[in-house]
Amino acid sequence: MKLARFEVENHRGRPVPRVLGIALAGWLAAGLLVFARWLDTEQMGAAVGAALVFAAGLVDDLAPVGPRGLRNHLRSLASGHMTTGILKLVVTIGSAVLGVALLDRGTGVDRLAAVILVAGTTNVWNGLDVRPGRALKAFILSTLLLVLLDAARMSLVVAVLFPAAVVALWIDLRERAMLGDAGGNMLGFSMGMALAASLPTPALWPSALVAVALNVTAETVTFSRVIEATPPLRWFDRLGRIPD
Repeated sequence: MKLARFEVENHRGRPVPRVLGIALAGWLAAGLLVFARWLDTEQMGAAVGAALVFAAGLVDDLAPVGPRGLRNHLRSLASGHMTTGILKLVVTIGSAVLGVALLDRGTGVDRLAAVILVAGTTNVWNGLDVRPGRALKAFILSTLLLVLLDAARMSLVVAVLFPAAVVALWIDLRERAMLGDAGGNMLGFSMGMALAASLPTPALWPSALVAVALNVTAETVTFSRVIEATPPLRWFDRLGRIPD
C-alpha cells in the first residue's frame, strides 16, 4: 500500500502521513506478547477494545474525505448514508461496553458511567489530533498523573504504550508523521479504560460528565479556540512545535 494513501494536509497545509498510530499499534501488540503472563481478563478487555477502535480509525483514515464532526455524521446517517464516522462511533461504544463489562465496577449505573467515560475519552483524543503533539502530550501527561495518583489498577496497555508515545511525540512535533484517527482512537480508548479501572466509584459519573462536556466543546467551540484563548494551555500546546 502506497504511503501517499495515508497522507493528509496538516494545519499548515503540509502533507503528513498518518502512520504513527500504526507504529504504536505494532509496538503495543509486541509489548503485550512479552507481558502476556500478566494479562488478566480486565487487561485483555482493554487490549481487545484498543485493537477494535484502532481498526475502525484506520478504516476512517483510508476512506475518502467525508463529513467532519459527530453532528455531520449523524446528519448523514439520518439521510440514509452510512459513514466511517458512524462506524467508529458504533465500534467505540461496543468496545467500551465490552471493556467495562470485564471490570468490577459495581452497579449497572456505575458501569453506564464507565462506558460513557471510555467512549467519551476515546473521542476526545480523536479530536485532539489536529495539531502536532497535542494528543500525545495529553496522553503522556495523563499517564504521569495516573502514576502520581498511585493508580494500582492502571491498564497494562497504557504502561506499554507510554514509552512509544514519548518517542512518537518528537516525530509528531517535527511533522514527520501524525497519529491519525487510528492512533487517536487507540490512545483515547486506552486512557479511558485506565481511568474507568482506576478511579474510585464516586468519581465515575463526574469524570463521565467531564468527558461529555469536552466532546461538546470539541463539536462547538473547538479545542483549538479554547487552547489559544488560555495562555498556560497555549504555551504547553506550542511547546516543541515548529512555529506556525
